[in-house]
Amino acid sequence: MSLVITELPTSSPLFPLKPSTMSTSSPPPSAPIAQPGGFLPNLTTPFSPPPSSVASSLASTTLPRTRTQPLRLGSSKESGFINYVDKGILNVNRRYTKKFSGEGGDSDGRRGADGRVGGVKEVKGYESFREAGRDLERLVDIVWVSGTPSLQIPYLLSLALLTTSYLPAFQPAPRTMFRLLRKLDFAFASLLQGRDIDTGDALPGFEGGSGRVSTTEKVRIKGVVERTRVSVVEIMRKGEIEEEEDDDTAGETGDEMVEDIDFDEGFEVQGAEKWEMEIARVYDRTLVELGETMGGEAETAGL
Repeated sequence: MSLVITELPTSSPLFPLKPSTMSTSSPPPSAPIAQPGGFLPNLTTPFSPPPSSVASSLASTTLPRTRTQPLRLGSSKESGFINYVDKGILNVNRRYTKKFSGEGGDSDGRRGADGRVGGVKEVKGYESFREAGRDLERLVDIVWVSGTPSLQIPYLLSLALLTTSYLPAFQPAPRTMFRLLRKLDFAFASLLQGRDIDTGDALPGFEGGSGRVSTTEKVRIKGVVERTRVSVVEIMRKGEIEEEEDDDTAGETGDEMVEDIDFDEGFEVQGAEKWEMEIARVYDRTLVELGETMGGEAETAGL
């Protein structure tokens, strides 16, 4: 049975988002359909560099608080989570595809009184990466909330791949792009370590050595990370940056759970040098963890 949603919800009734601050010209080819499946030192001296050089480095990445226990395999909550995220990814893919297609719907284009074409509710194609990035970010939040490594790792890989695939199709939207990438970076680095990369607390599902990221998954993460870093450099060279006005996105979407979170903290406009720093920091924490974990495995194997 195919399930389609026409608007991506901002939080799931099964997994409400509870705020928790953690530091941290020709159409492109169609994006793949996702399957479920330079830190700055502590500034303790009275001499601090100009704000423009450290603002984005000190900005916090906000992710919702995870569940304390992973979802039980085969449980109704696990099924509900999978259905919810799958529908969200389907909706994101439909909106991205609609950007490059003509009028959607069935072959004869008949539209019902309820706005449905061919029995399917019409969706509006993305007009900017700001829109696409917000939908992807909400899915990242939901996946993180699950606290289930067996679901977090494959879904985050899928969302990271979609992000990289979508970026070249839009005018650069640095605020949205770097905020989303920082969240993904924090999530991957923490999962690779099995602990919250800032607090050191063990993540749900990693107790007793379980839930570890496999070597195959590490290779996939590394590939997405390297591809994204190259892509970000290329798109930022375009020069024309989308204007992203400050707005209350939580108010627009009705997500009362996250309306008090300042997602733009540290993104004050301070010149081009800020973006250069952000470009250099794309997935930097994940790269560090990959180097340590994959390097250790190579030594163990005698390579």
